Amino acid sequence: MAEYHINPEKIYYNYQGQFPHLILDAEAAVIPAETEKTHQKLITDTTMRDGAQDPHFALFPVETRLKYYDLLHELDNGTGCIEQVEVFIYQKRDLWALDKLLDRGYEFPQVTTWTRALPKDIRMLVDVSQGRIKETGMLASSSDHHIFDKLGHPSKAEAAERYLASIMTACEYGIRPRVHLEDTTKADIYGFVIPFMQRVLKETNGWAKFRICDTIGWGSPDPNAALPVGVPKLISTLIQETGAELEFHGHNDFGLATANSMAAYRYGCKRVNVAFAGLGERTGNTSLEQIVAGYVRMYGDPGFNLKTLSQIRDLLTAEVIQIPPKQPVIGDVFSTQAGIHQTGMRRQEQAEGGPIYLAFDAVVVGEEAAEHSVIGALSGMDGIVAVLNQQIKVETGQQGRYSTTSRVIKYIYDRIQEAYDGTYDSEHDALVGQRRTFFTPTEIAALAKEGQVSRGHAPVRVDTG
Repeated sequence: MAEYHINPEKIYYNYQGQFPHLILDAEAAVIPAETEKTHQKLITDTTMRDGAQDPHFALFPVETRLKYYDLLHELDNGTGCIEQVEVFIYQKRDLWALDKLLDRGYEFPQVTTWTRALPKDIRMLVDVSQGRIKETGMLASSSDHHIFDKLGHPSKAEAAERYLASIMTACEYGIRPRVHLEDTTKADIYGFVIPFMQRVLKETNGWAKFRICDTIGWGSPDPNAALPVGVPKLISTLIQETGAELEFHGHNDFGLATANSMAAYRYGCKRVNVAFAGLGERTGNTSLEQIVAGYVRMYGDPGFNLKTLSQIRDLLTAEVIQIPPKQPVIGDVFSTQAGIHQTGMRRQEQAEGGPIYLAFDAVVVGEEAAEHSVIGALSGMDGIVAVLNQQIKVETGQQGRYSTTSRVIKYIYDRIQEAYDGTYDSEHDALVGQRRTFFTPTEIAALAKEGQVSRGHAPVRVDTG
């Protein structure tokens, strides 16, 4: 490996607040050989640290943190693949939670912490953890934007020395440093990141680990994307030039956090850092549940208890923040409104080829009865049949037997479309009074009864369809 030195010149990537440009190199990133520093692939969790900084809730309650940790332990299910969680240590509630988390005594996930790059923070960590914390992350902002504009260091060399003082303090206390290279996708890679990493590895005898942070989500998973934003090229280059053990921390500003994280795995990162449901600053961090799903798809299921995912979602929804209904994997992603999709859902129950309009069976993530139709403007008769038959079962205890050939179903369909069509106002040449909400199962059942006896329709028996 060549030895690099810190570039005293400032390197900025300033796009004046506009979308950053993406440059593609002629040569693609190279996948490094597998070593113990790149495999086995592991997951680390920052829900209680970076995820707790989400601007859409004020507090991640301490009791909820403990419940979350218990469920994360259940999700890992003894595999050790969800290796670590990280927490703050700066408030009374943080210290109380830290003590309770450590008292759990779980082997996995291991409890780790996060500190500023200050020796006094490391000494405080030693005092409050009483030797029970064996690894800590520590901030080491790596871009010139942060080194000069945020932290006010006089030079990159001075920043490196200050970071190193905290790193060596941690080593002196037997705490493994995990160096968080904040804002790496805007950094001077050959002029700061690589020479700093080389120096740290030399001073710690190779003990330090590094977290590569796509702090504002500029990263691209394209293997031809140039440094510093090209995640494959960034990870591959850092491994080639330093041989370090790497972890990737992504943000979702351009919707690429999961794609970048999976690319980081492929191009040499041993770990990916996540937060449940993508909680975190702005658009949030890489989502735990999406990485778990990606991990299973790419590397096989090591034995995760995937059903725990829905329990975690319910916990956070009840005690922290409402999880978006369209959140992949854990959201309300097993419902359908469109008629053609509802037809597919009904027919897939006996389909030889498996689910037709579902990416995976709901029971995989713990949803025992999550597949269902909602009745809206685009719903077809199959959806109405599914909802009505289920509602009859709820009301009578007997399974309804309506089919799409029933005149009652046609009656319900027509009334629904009339409601969404509204009424034509000739004076203003507009449709008015259009319904804008879904029909509830109770309303569908009421329309069925109405359709049997009114508006000139012949009665239709419930049990014949």
